Amino acid sequence: MSSSLVVPMKNGAVLRARFFHSHGVALQSESRSRSGVREEDGVVVFAMPLERVSVDAWGCSCLLWASSGRALEDVLSLETLRHCRLAVQQGVAEGFLLDRDQAPMEGPELLAIRVVKINTGFWARWGTAARAQRSGARASCRGTRLQ
Repeated sequence: MSSSLVVPMKNGAVLRARFFHSHGVALQSESRSRSGVREEDGVVVFAMPLERVSVDAWGCSCLLWASSGRALEDVLSLETLRHCRLAVQQGVAEGFLLDRDQAPMEGPELLAIRVVKINTGFWARWGTAARAQRSGARASCRGTRLQ
């Protein structure tokens, strides 16, 4: 008789996986994946931690993937890299913000984003010229949509 180890998921991971599934996105890893492809239309959907969001005069951005410089990346990093490349090729993607507990934040269902390659990283960009003060800058990116 073989035994398998069942590792419980943290609440944020459970909520994140449910959010992906509620939008038709199958995940490679229920507990760790941060991106997936919606089966209905092939659009890539990304989970973006709010603490990684930055705001400048051109809108909001969030680093999705950056090369670690290692020869072999872990499986989930390669999954995210594939999704970033696919999103660049498609020209549009969608995303949602995660709170500190890594659970989806309340607010708009999904943000329309563009994924762009800058140097060795891939970034999500959305919103219009968000010229908010730093204290309210992240809050201003929650409800913006790509124009």
